[in-house]
Amino acid sequence: MYDTLAFALTKRCTAACEICCFSSCPTDKETLNLDRVKQYIEESKDIEEIKTIAFTGGEPFLLYDDLLELVSKARNAGKRVNAITNAFWANTESVALEKLGALKSQGLNFLSLSFDSYHEKYVNVNNVRNVLRAATDLNIPTAISIVKVKNENIGHIVDRLGDAIYTSDIKVAPCLPSGRAAVNFSIDDFDRTINVDTCKCEYGGNLVVLYDGKVYPCCSQAVVDMDLSVGNFNELNLHEVMKLLKNNALLYFLRNANFSFYVDYAREKLKMDVPNKVVSPCELCSILFKDNKVDLYYEHVERMIRELKETVAKWENYRYIWAVSIMR
Repeated sequence: MYDTLAFALTKRCTAACEICCFSSCPTDKETLNLDRVKQYIEESKDIEEIKTIAFTGGEPFLLYDDLLELVSKARNAGKRVNAITNAFWANTESVALEKLGALKSQGLNFLSLSFDSYHEKYVNVNNVRNVLRAATDLNIPTAISIVKVKNENIGHIVDRLGDAIYTSDIKVAPCLPSGRAAVNFSIDDFDRTINVDTCKCEYGGNLVVLYDGKVYPCCSQAVVDMDLSVGNFNELNLHEVMKLLKNNALLYFLRNANFSFYVDYAREKLKMDVPNKVVSPCELCSILFKDNKVDLYYEHVERMIRELKETVAKWENYRYIWAVSIMR
């Protein structure tokens, strides 16, 4: 079930963090066709399954005026509305109150802030405090997203935010070897503690349109490293995308079983060097489904489905023969 539709409105960001999964920076130009985004939001009215529409980036607040309009359209479509920011724009608490107040009046329900030792190099901690306090005054629920590498102490980040975080959720995510992080850190810097044999997909409820228009079936940090795009939103309407996602056998097995089905095939048939442990299921997904290997997995899945159908047909035939023999 895909209950969240997320748009990475732009790749551009005011920061160029060492751990950025998209390798975003201030000079990036890629931005979604906003008229097309509006069309998708309009089409979502007819899809009750989609409960939430989210706006991310890059930094979506670089398109603040457009963001106001998109939030309003999402609310009018009957959806909850979330947004993500690094708070670069909140130089004072009054500015934070003004901008967040306008967004709330248009329908914003939830705000997530990205802040850690990497964002701290580009965004003043006072900006984050301003946003958190303004959100509290406006009764907008918030969360702080902190990304960390192995053995990194994040206590100073929490301390610097002070009492502004008392009403906010804190979500700590282990950094994945993806995007700029894969270049800036060695593999030993990533906290690989999850056994691949027990991995299960954790982000199955998100449909994501990236800044280049590609549509993905999850919001993983490593999504750009996967060949799991189902198409481009400039060429497909939302109903077509939903149909492609739901009829995708590879994704079905990925969501309803553990990864061993694919790991065994990757090791035995594709001769891939799959580690025994990973940071998260998302890292494992990025290892398995890259370098144009996805079609090989589809062949594997389709072959297994054919074998299952043949087995079922044989059992149906046996059952029929057995039933006829009893009737005699």
